Amino acid sequence: MAHMKRSVLALFLILLVCISSGSQSLDLKLKESKKLSTRSISKTGPPLYFYAMAIINPMLVIEDKKVFFGLTKEISIGKFPYGRVAFEYSYIFRSYNTSHFRFSYNYDIILQAGDFAAFIATPGAGYFTDTKNKGWFLHGSFGVILPLGNFVGFSPYFRYRNTFIKDKTKSDINDVSLGVSLMIYY
Repeated sequence: MAHMKRSVLALFLILLVCISSGSQSLDLKLKESKKLSTRSISKTGPPLYFYAMAIINPMLVIEDKKVFFGLTKEISIGKFPYGRVAFEYSYIFRSYNTSHFRFSYNYDIILQAGDFAAFIATPGAGYFTDTKNKGWFLHGSFGVILPLGNFVGFSPYFRYRNTFIKDKTKSDINDVSLGVSLMIYY
C-alpha cells in the first residue's frame, strides 16, 4: 500500500510541476516543428519511422524482491493535445511469466518546445496482464518528441512504472525503462 501512495503522489507532483511550467503556450512551436521536420526525411532507404519502430527498449523489472532484465516496445496513437492510447509488449528474461502486455492512456505535457523537438513529461495509467496475473499501473516518463512528419514522431524517454497486481498474494511490479516510443498523431 505504501508503494501505491508513493507512486500516486509522484505522478501528481510531476503533473503539477509540468502544468505550472506554462506548457500550453508552447503548443504552437511543436506544430511548427512538425512542419520543419518533414524536410529532414530521407528519400533514400527506409523512412525514419522504420528505425523508431525497430528499436527495442531495455528495461529492468523488480518483482518479488528480484531484478530481471527485459526488452519492451510501445506503439501509441493519439490526437494532440488530448493524449495517446498505447499498446506495449515486454519480454522478460526468466523461466515464468515472460510476456507482459500493457494498454494505457498517456498525456504528453510539453515542458519546452524548440524548432525541431519538444521536451515532454508524460503521466499515464493502464491495464496490465502477463496472462496469469492482472492489474493496473501508473507511470511517469520524461522524454523528447522528435517529429518525423506531419503525423508521425518518435520519443526517446526514461520511464518509471509501478504495476499493482490484483491478486494480493502476488507482489507488485516496478520497472524502469529507457527507450524510444513510436507516436502516431492524427
